Amino acid sequence: TMKDFVAMIIGLPSVSGEKPVEEDLKAKIQAITEQEVVGVSVAWDYAEHEEDITKALEKVVSEMDPDPNGPPAPSMNPVRQALFNTEKSVFGLPDAADPDAATSEAEEERDPIESVMSNLRSSPRAFVVFPSQEVMEESVRLVNMPRSGGQVGFEYEGAQGITLEMLEAEPDTVQWVNFGH
Repeated sequence: TMKDFVAMIIGLPSVSGEKPVEEDLKAKIQAITEQEVVGVSVAWDYAEHEEDITKALEKVVSEMDPDPNGPPAPSMNPVRQALFNTEKSVFGLPDAADPDAATSEAEEERDPIESVMSNLRSSPRAFVVFPSQEVMEESVRLVNMPRSGGQVGFEYEGAQGITLEMLEAEPDTVQWVNFGH
């Protein structure tokens, strides 16, 4: 289960989403522990952008749905097709053949989701996935072992004393909506 292979990083500074935070932390922990790290997942502080991110996720999911609108519409006679094309033009509806077409000028002016994502800031926590429970436990011990000068943990982006903790809870028992609050 998750708590057997995952440790939580505690004490991260607020870092921009433009930086490769997950890759940096993975490399940092591997260098300190000389242990394999499968991956790192940062808990991003996205409360201010939750609506935009939710819409983008819903769009991705709907694009993955093979047939979200049911069966195709019946073919139209030439007069109905001309009227339908006029309606699309007047109301600013996208062309069904072009799924990326904007539905309005306001949508065209909106920043792409990549911009929103790069402006996110990391929360003080991240999750590190290890290949086994033994590797996770040894990595937690090594990261939290006192160094010269009594310093515990590691440094990242100017923050000192960043540590790893073993998890007590399974993912299905965590109220993720409240995680950052």
